[in-house]
Amino acid sequence: MVSTKNLLKTGICFAAMVVSAHAQAGDFSGTYSVELNKTEIVRLSEPAAAVVIGNPKIADVSVHSSDTVFVLGRGYGQTNLIILNSNGDTIMDADIQVVAPISVGNVRLYEGRNRSTFSCAPNCLPSPVLGDSVEFVVLNTPETREISTTMISGPITRPQNIVGMAVETEPEFSEDDPRRPYFPE
Repeated sequence: MVSTKNLLKTGICFAAMVVSAHAQAGDFSGTYSVELNKTEIVRLSEPAAAVVIGNPKIADVSVHSSDTVFVLGRGYGQTNLIILNSNGDTIMDADIQVVAPISVGNVRLYEGRNRSTFSCAPNCLPSPVLGDSVEFVVLNTPETREISTTMISGPITRPQNIVGMAVETEPEFSEDDPRRPYFPE
């Protein structure tokens, strides 16, 4: 008589073989999430001959080798990725969903309709992302000569959880100045 325990082990082994054979057959489909401005590695079961991304403004793809591609999240939304082998058979046909970055150290400041994003690990520095106000992005890109501090040095009408600022030279503040940055010990 076959025990339940042996039957369960046999079923698990069979399921693992089916899943393994399915993955090796190159049938990659479904929906994959990529964070905005992040890259995900996609390893293929066989060499690719053609790689096409539906909308390169949402996600971009870079071919590293015949069996490895990188998918970069460029803009929020959904697009698709199709990869074919040299026979024209589909290796991958997947939806790519670009999502907001998940970071504990990010702080977003809202002033009416304007939004600004800061990376606060350990000090808050401008970290513009898609959806921030145009002025904030323009003033805080690597091409900008000076990093703007207007978001955190103007009148205090925003949350008081900013713990640092990015400027070329450290400004001088008196002890009672409300704009004086707070650096926890």
